Amino acid sequence: MRVAVLWTKLSGYLDSCLRALAAVEGTELFVSYQASSPDAPYADEQFAWIPHAYRYPELPDAAELLPRLRDFRPDVMLVASWHVPAYREICRALRGHTLRVCCTDNPWVGSARQWLGVITSPFFVQRLFDAAFVPGDHQAKLVRRLGFSPERTWRGLFSCDHAAFAATLAQRHQQPVPRSFLYVGRLDANKNSDKAIDVLREAYLAYRAQSPAPWPLLIAGDGPLRHLLVGVAGVEMIGFVQPPQLPSTMLGAGCLLLPSRVEHWGVVLHEAASAGLPIICTSACGGAIHLVRNGYNGYVMNPGSTIELTEAMMRLSSQNETGLRKMGDASFLLSLQFTPQRWAQTVLNNASTLRRQLGMETA
Repeated sequence: MRVAVLWTKLSGYLDSCLRALAAVEGTELFVSYQASSPDAPYADEQFAWIPHAYRYPELPDAAELLPRLRDFRPDVMLVASWHVPAYREICRALRGHTLRVCCTDNPWVGSARQWLGVITSPFFVQRLFDAAFVPGDHQAKLVRRLGFSPERTWRGLFSCDHAAFAATLAQRHQQPVPRSFLYVGRLDANKNSDKAIDVLREAYLAYRAQSPAPWPLLIAGDGPLRHLLVGVAGVEMIGFVQPPQLPSTMLGAGCLLLPSRVEHWGVVLHEAASAGLPIICTSACGGAIHLVRNGYNGYVMNPGSTIELTEAMMRLSSQNETGLRKMGDASFLLSLQFTPQRWAQTVLNNASTLRRQLGMETA
């Protein structure tokens, strides 16, 4: 099957899924993606293996991309939502020839903008796409309202490089549980991703004041809000960590913190679970409903609550070695819901079934 992926910025976790897809015999891959940027400086050579690629600086050009896609003759296109004009134009041009799949991590929040999208969807979204690919339950609620039936709603859009993180488990079991918290992500706040760095700072200060033996806090990331954490006692600024080095970074930590106010999914939750880390996060993290169980492998708190985050850090760091290991092992069990291989099979099996239902012949 010929699969085209029309994306924006690639990531380490998507790279692992694409590799799993390309490894399936009879699969050919074309990827359109934006060059790396200073705020997420993934090494470009990481994606050099992609056989058919269109790399653009800021926005894709439909006049350049469409002829390449016609040449490639994709059976299915995975498209990064509907906000890129060139991708919308291509979806219209290939209607009836290529199975067009909208990939979105937007959850249903019932905003005025989303209700407007529901009203206009028959004239806009449904004419551009034949199916939707979402991470989990919260996102499935949105695409269902946009008119995609359960049969045309695929789940499991995101998976980390599960094997890479799981490979650290044997080492983790052979060493004492590291007594440190870890935050991984951008140090910023915007309408699509508010990491609540201010809450993280205040909660950690309160935690250090209350704990008789406070854990250090490792910060793997960079961004405009880094000044809130620089110089705070117990905080170690690691900086941006390239994907191949992240498993070893997690091996040196005892718990992941993700206190986001806005986090559509949070692949780092899956990365931490796959590495066998207990997790503290907020209910705003879309992946929490699938990957974190209160008191089982971590704690889920209300977003924006400094008090709840402080209490969660106190509860977790007071666990003994056995309790921490049990929580870490529970995280790993939950991580098995998502793997790159399952991602690849979801794409190929669902695309094959839907193309057959729509009367499309596979190239």
